[in-house]
Amino acid sequence: MFRKNEEHRQQSFFSGHYLLPEELQERLLTSWAETFYQEIFCRIDEEIFAPLYSEEASRPNVPVNVLVGAEVLKSGFGWSDEQLYEQVCFNLQVRHALGEDDLRGEIFSLRTLYNFRRRVREYEEETGINLYQKVFEQVTNEQLEAVKLATGWQRMDSTQVLSNLAEMSRLGLLVAVLQSVHKQLPESMKDEWAQRWARYLEKRPHQVCYRIAADEVEGHLVIIGEELCAVRAALMDQAPESEALGLIQRVLEEQYEQDQNGNVHLRPEGEIGSDSLQSPHDPDATYRVKGGATYAGGYVANVSETAEPENDLQLITDVQVEPNRTDDATLMEQSLDDQARRGIEVNQVTVDGGYTGPNGEAACAKHDVTLRPTRMRGGQADPDHWGWKEYTWEVDDDGTPVSVTCPQGCTATVFPGRAENRFLSRFEDERCASCPFFKTKCRVQERKRLSPTLYVTRRKVEIALRRQQMSPEDASIRAVVESTIRSLKRAFPGSKLPVRGLIRARMMLYPAAMMVNVRRLHRHLTEEAEKAAQEAAFSFSSLKTAVFRCLKSIHRRFSSLTPQSTAISA
Repeated sequence: MFRKNEEHRQQSFFSGHYLLPEELQERLLTSWAETFYQEIFCRIDEEIFAPLYSEEASRPNVPVNVLVGAEVLKSGFGWSDEQLYEQVCFNLQVRHALGEDDLRGEIFSLRTLYNFRRRVREYEEETGINLYQKVFEQVTNEQLEAVKLATGWQRMDSTQVLSNLAEMSRLGLLVAVLQSVHKQLPESMKDEWAQRWARYLEKRPHQVCYRIAADEVEGHLVIIGEELCAVRAALMDQAPESEALGLIQRVLEEQYEQDQNGNVHLRPEGEIGSDSLQSPHDPDATYRVKGGATYAGGYVANVSETAEPENDLQLITDVQVEPNRTDDATLMEQSLDDQARRGIEVNQVTVDGGYTGPNGEAACAKHDVTLRPTRMRGGQADPDHWGWKEYTWEVDDDGTPVSVTCPQGCTATVFPGRAENRFLSRFEDERCASCPFFKTKCRVQERKRLSPTLYVTRRKVEIALRRQQMSPEDASIRAVVESTIRSLKRAFPGSKLPVRGLIRARMMLYPAAMMVNVRRLHRHLTEEAEKAAQEAAFSFSSLKTAVFRCLKSIHRRFSSLTPQSTAISA
């Protein structure tokens, strides 16, 4: 049965900070723990998690805000579950952050935390709703409102994170699949297939592969493919509802081909897609090469944060976590959709070149957001020729080019070409013939029996105009978000999460983003408190100085009077 936690608002005589000396009490109440308690713990809307519990009268739940707060601390500090439990039991700051000041109060067990995670995961599998994302959005919305942050200008960046998987060769992957399939077989089938697959089941996948000579690897890959086909046929006959069938079918489609006679052939590695299975233990993790680096078995996290220069601090406003082959433009569209749904106003967004392109521009146009990239996809200039941005383009209201001026000042009208979205311009023969850059740097081509001609597509003109509109200050604006990315992943060495699966990855990264925000809020609030204290001290000092001067002036006045004048005055 669901019940909200209000007990933390009632201070007990046995509260930890009451047992501390006064100086330490003050330190505790000005530490990060107090900021966490006020800005995260007290803001968590526990009703978000009510669907996880029975509506019938039963034993009340362990406080949801305690469990969610503990997850935020775990992701923020990089603790294991055991370390988290030790901190909750014996660390006064952690207990204060979670509203557990009463040292006599009961502490949740790790089993309770495991069951809570399982319910959140199963709820997303059933509904597609991640409750950690909902609580992140709810808490962040309240924080943005509390500190009155302007959200119109934002910056965005994405980063790769890895699932908690071991690197595997192709043979290692297929051996792991065979072992996973065996575990999922009905009990009535396990013994038969255990004997048949004994060589592949006796050790861990990498240990099995170690004993296979290099020239025998391909033969074993084919054998495993044949065995998967055989067990698939057996399952369809004896256990057609087995979960193993989906895994078998996926691997056969990705790794093998079958001819008309039913024979299994290994697919060339170049034909295997980036969305292929990387591990049977994490079906969601995908493969990607980005910036020359390889990410096998991972996800992409996209982060949006405020970037208004007048803000006293900047906070993360939105996070997306998807398979790592998801395009940046798609992630930006999700972010803009999510923030619009939450009522967050976004007018312009500064990004790198990965977010540009037709999809990114369409996403911004959908929400009337100005795209401010620091780089652009496509339209790169040949080193031997001027880039398209070196030309001056005049376009109509629909973005159709109507005239072009070359870098040497020669202007020509733009006409539609034969194909859709292709255009051409005819330049003057004499002007081009006398130009020192014609046939070298200029993109205008010499044509027999025709005037020098420039050929261009609509997309190249669009990119050229966007390159011309790029602002130098956006580079420094966007660079700051890289620090945010590092802060988000600070608890995950090597960008590797301690969990597997897309849902669990989201359950780690949304709390991590909440911890980034609370650290920034604590720094901001501390600076504000110090500034207020300095102003108060200055005001008190000024008051003392004014009183002293007033008294001194009175003293001078009376000291200058003669006894006679004093008597007359009296």
